[in-house]
Amino acid sequence: MTRSAFFAPFALFAALAIAWTWPLALHLNGALPGRPGDNFSFVWNLWWMRHVLATPGLRYFHTTYLFYPFGTTIVDHPHTALPAIVAATLLRGLPVAAAQNVLLIAYVFANMACMYALAWSILASPLQSGDDEPGAARNRAAARRAAVVAAIVFGLSPYVAVHLLGHFDLVAAWPLPLYALALRRAVDRRSRAAAGAAGVVLAATAYIAYYYVVYLCFLTIVYVFASTDALRVSRSKTPPARAARRGRVVFAAAAAAAAAIALAIGLTGGATVSAGGQAISARTPQNALTAMWLALAICALLTWRPQIRVRTASPDVRSAVTIASLIAAVFAVLASPLLWEAARLLLRGEYVTQQYGWRSIPRGVDALAPLAGHPLHPLFGGAAARAYGAFGQDYVETIGWIGLVPLVLLAASVRAPADSSRPSTRDIRIWRVVALVFAVWALGPFLTIAGYDTGLKLPAILLRFVPLVENARMPGRAMVVVFMAIAVLLAVHLASARGRLASAGVQWLLAAAIAFEYWAGPLPLTMLDRPKVYESLAAAGPGAVCEAPMGIGDGLGIGVGSQDRRVLFYATQHEHPLVGGYVGRMPADAQARYERTPVAATLLAASDGAAPAPPFDRDVAGAPCRYLVLHRAGSPAAVISYVENLPATEIAASDGLVLYRLK
Repeated sequence: MTRSAFFAPFALFAALAIAWTWPLALHLNGALPGRPGDNFSFVWNLWWMRHVLATPGLRYFHTTYLFYPFGTTIVDHPHTALPAIVAATLLRGLPVAAAQNVLLIAYVFANMACMYALAWSILASPLQSGDDEPGAARNRAAARRAAVVAAIVFGLSPYVAVHLLGHFDLVAAWPLPLYALALRRAVDRRSRAAAGAAGVVLAATAYIAYYYVVYLCFLTIVYVFASTDALRVSRSKTPPARAARRGRVVFAAAAAAAAAIALAIGLTGGATVSAGGQAISARTPQNALTAMWLALAICALLTWRPQIRVRTASPDVRSAVTIASLIAAVFAVLASPLLWEAARLLLRGEYVTQQYGWRSIPRGVDALAPLAGHPLHPLFGGAAARAYGAFGQDYVETIGWIGLVPLVLLAASVRAPADSSRPSTRDIRIWRVVALVFAVWALGPFLTIAGYDTGLKLPAILLRFVPLVENARMPGRAMVVVFMAIAVLLAVHLASARGRLASAGVQWLLAAAIAFEYWAGPLPLTMLDRPKVYESLAAAGPGAVCEAPMGIGDGLGIGVGSQDRRVLFYATQHEHPLVGGYVGRMPADAQARYERTPVAATLLAASDGAAPAPPFDRDVAGAPCRYLVLHRAGSPAAVISYVENLPATEIAASDGLVLYRLK
């Protein structure tokens, strides 16, 4: 391979990363992608790491610069510690907003580059022994094109696009293909070095995105089972017993009866029936539909009569267990600072997760979402967004658009004959299993079609009972692994193509068509403001600051008072501790503590719409903040009235903001 052939794909990825995130490159220090919200939290993360490294005695995973004076852990917050270290060292010459945007563009490039590396490692393996054979150069060129297509499918996927609107940690998806590359080499070659590399990547992922650590752990289990044939499921060849035949009839009849009841409830609106002195409400058909699906499942099992064989004594299985153990050991060592902080959090009883029931559990990807379109596409994005609205879903968390070209190619790959000169059927089988498992996960706790709950309960409904995993509460995010698996399968299909599909021109045209289907420009931006009041605050003496209106909140949707997260960006400018604030998981007692705190209690209540009762709380001596910034334009009248009646000295005023020092 010539040097130009080696570097050409990466030059393409760099150009695509800039073009796909356009016009972000023009506003590196003046804007952030997405709408005002979580995007400010990630900028604060970068500033906090810089502040910790510059201030002896501070710990990154616990801060009093939010929720002052009590402080909060950020272990279970999207802390992005690894990117923050990069921003505090390699990018320390850039303002924090510019550093964040450079990181985002780098993420998009790295997503494509690492996916390209994974696809190339799969496609190039059968070519190594044939370097001197006729056609070897042509085969390598086809493998490179197929790997580029895989890079585009994964790196520019709609999943990445929608999370660019604020979930910056999830944009950094590059550890997934990088880990899969190391895991494949470790399993195939029984390589301890590759297993160690996989452990390093897994540990690095822990400092980037919690969700991806969970996904990689599950990927390891699925990959090992699929690659070693440790679990085999086959159909019994013995004739069914009379009891099984009768059971099929009984459960088929039960399914029909349940379906009839569900239809009747749907048409009539249901009823409330009294039985044994208790009222039984049947107003929705979901329970009847669940009974129907359960009866059908039992009927299918009696028909198929699966036989499950677990092979644990084979050399492949023992080798896989050794590799998984080595990965876990390396991960435990390198992620020990984070694991230690998490253990302390659990022991203190401060671990926070969302509480929900069977009905309130977050939904997954709608079954029609793969056909709904790209909600951020410059041409048909509006129609796609309306389709998600009709489904009653937030497309950021339930994105399922795969694209027409990838879907057609996937359908063609299922019927394509195997080619022994190209990647083994083993790789294809493994990645099909991976795609299936994570697609079922992404569908969520129950199957929805066009926004309708079909009553079919899926495995994800049980994940909320798995410790730590339950905090990966949004099932639709598992689509990131589905896109990775689809990218691999498409690459294998294109590299093995024959006839017109093998043409270089046709394959580059397909790559361009996929890039067009996945285009999400121009990227929506939130322009940043830097009020001069915060320059005055930065120059003032030490002391915490109260923002008025005041608010506290987290990523679970729990919040009191103002939910304007711009104050996190302002905190990176004035560098004072902030009373209140926002994190991924808010301390459970945060509101109760502030309700017992002078000034903060009244500010929080007034910011939430409650008028402070006279006489006003004027005990500023016990206030947690020394400074107060009043946002006149965004404050309720009760907040303005309260602040203006406090014993305070005005320091500066501009842009509709007033800075006070409490006396």
